[in-house]
Amino acid sequence: MRDVRGDISRLKTLSTIPVVMKRLLETVDDENSSFVELSEIIQHDQSLAERVVAIANAPYFWHSGLVNNLEQAVLLLGYDLVRSIAISISVFELLGRKEAKRMKEFWAHSYEVGLIAGLLCDKVPVTSGGVCFLGGLLHDIGRVVFYALYGPEYKDVMFEESLTERELELFDADHCSAGGWFLESSLFPEEIVFAVRYHHRLEGCDKHKGIAVTVHLAEALSAVIAPRNEADGAWSEEKERLLVKSGLTRADVEHMGSMVRREAPFIESFFEM
Repeated sequence: MRDVRGDISRLKTLSTIPVVMKRLLETVDDENSSFVELSEIIQHDQSLAERVVAIANAPYFWHSGLVNNLEQAVLLLGYDLVRSIAISISVFELLGRKEAKRMKEFWAHSYEVGLIAGLLCDKVPVTSGGVCFLGGLLHDIGRVVFYALYGPEYKDVMFEESLTERELELFDADHCSAGGWFLESSLFPEEIVFAVRYHHRLEGCDKHKGIAVTVHLAEALSAVIAPRNEADGAWSEEKERLLVKSGLTRADVEHMGSMVRREAPFIESFFEM
């Protein structure tokens, strides 16, 4: 059986990992790194810089049309959020051009879950909206980690309906655990680690329950609001009860749906960059 956790700890040394991504992960380890250094790293990849600026201009962040460069994006969104967004973009790029269409749909799903998580957080504050957005954006990062490590084996099951069962058969771990281990080894905030680790099942989540529930609900709601074949979440009676217990209503869900539809042109343009 694979030593998934050990392989993840060595992920940064793989020759297939882009130089910019390696340098971004190194900034996580350096507590003295500054936004100037972060900007310099991101600017070495023009496509990455453009995408970070684009997200800063996304309707959800209310700066649409105001952010013209990377420095502004860092100042408006904050160092931690920009760094994490840049890392997530770099990680998703590991899917490669051969998987371009599915990668686009998968990325769009992850962005929509981030958006819904942020909107849920606006309704029931558990932490900052930006942190909830980030937890949602990264929720499926374990699937990309598996692809980066075990591409030939994993790509055939990556979008199967019974995904977690197949992952457990192949690796004795699912993408929730893999994503949590990757973020943990990359020194991401613990609340993000927990949100990713427990986004499918909340059992055992003994810390940061608020953001974990938010991302758990956001992924399930995405299946209702913006269904995609690349998504592996589903709405259920259990999640309906959780929604009501959180003090949310169907009117809130309708509002979130309208916000996701409002972001649709941005999401489409983001992937044409």
